[in-house]
Amino acid sequence: MRALTIAITLGLLAISQVTHAKEERKPSRQTPTASTSKADTAEGTDAVAKAARERDEARQRAWDQKTKNITRGICSGC
Repeated sequence: MRALTIAITLGLLAISQVTHAKEERKPSRQTPTASTSKADTAEGTDAVAKAARERDEARQRAWDQKTKNITRGICSGC
């Protein structure tokens, strides 16, 4: 009984060490720094806004396509 308790305790300690080591290896998120090349001008701001809008629209199209594919299998129409 004592050997079983020791084996379980050592197993739990080993598992916790492995998960702790995996958490430490995750790269930390770095905040992006502001670029001063085009961001200072109105044209640069417009270009950044347009790029963000296009990125968001592409993300929305991908989401719409994904949900359409999912619901296609569920609903075949009335």
